[in-house]
Amino acid sequence: MSGKTIVSVLQNVILPVVTVGTATMVAWLNYSVSRVDQGLKEQIAAVDIAIKEARDEREKINAEREFNFRIYDLVLNSLEEGNQQKQEVAKQFVLVMVDGELRKRLLGVLEEGGTEEIKRETAQVLAQERVYESGQMDVLRTARTTTPSFNWEDWDYDIFWCSESGEGAQQQAVLIQDQLLKEGAAGRIRVRELPASINAKTGYKISGYVIRRGESETSQAQALQTLSEQVLADNGFPAAFQQQLSLQQTKWYISAFVCP
Repeated sequence: MSGKTIVSVLQNVILPVVTVGTATMVAWLNYSVSRVDQGLKEQIAAVDIAIKEARDEREKINAEREFNFRIYDLVLNSLEEGNQQKQEVAKQFVLVMVDGELRKRLLGVLEEGGTEEIKRETAQVLAQERVYESGQMDVLRTARTTTPSFNWEDWDYDIFWCSESGEGAQQQAVLIQDQLLKEGAAGRIRVRELPASINAKTGYKISGYVIRRGESETSQAQALQTLSEQVLADNGFPAAFQQQLSLQQTKWYISAFVCP
């Protein structure tokens, strides 16, 4: 092969192939780097989100802890001063703003160390809440072996009346209970008081006429709403119930609230 032929082969065959191969490799490397870079960006973004969520959660916990300390100091200071007005303010803060075990402990402190009137009021609140919580323990005790078809006797109903609404609310709750029983409801049908201290808690704050149900309990809730509105209207209590989704997982159980 002559020198010219070799040069021609290099120029016309080898160099184009090398050029195309190089360009292909560069493109592949750029694509690979781009994918790696995108993956790194996504990982960094995920880490940033996790750090932010952890920081937000930590700040929330610290804020709740600081708030609880302030309420605790408010209660103790009111007791140390023997100031009934401040003790009343402290009691209301605890009832509205504090949940869980701390709520019970702070109310217990007020019951033990407050003025006579505060002791009496706090003892009454705690007694009402114990009765309410005892009733809540029974919500899921009705035995069920199969999923029932819709009829009154297959379901349990609690008809609550708000203590702040007085005897008129209790009377209306009893009317609903009586009508359910008249229509053959053989499940557990209870009329229960909803103490003001419970209604002040997060997750309650009921006002007006409300039915709380599970996601799959629309027909049962609608039947209860129709019955309740009809029997109340027939007895001079025009009412319009609103349905709300319940946060509690309570199958075959619906609660209605009468808090006009």
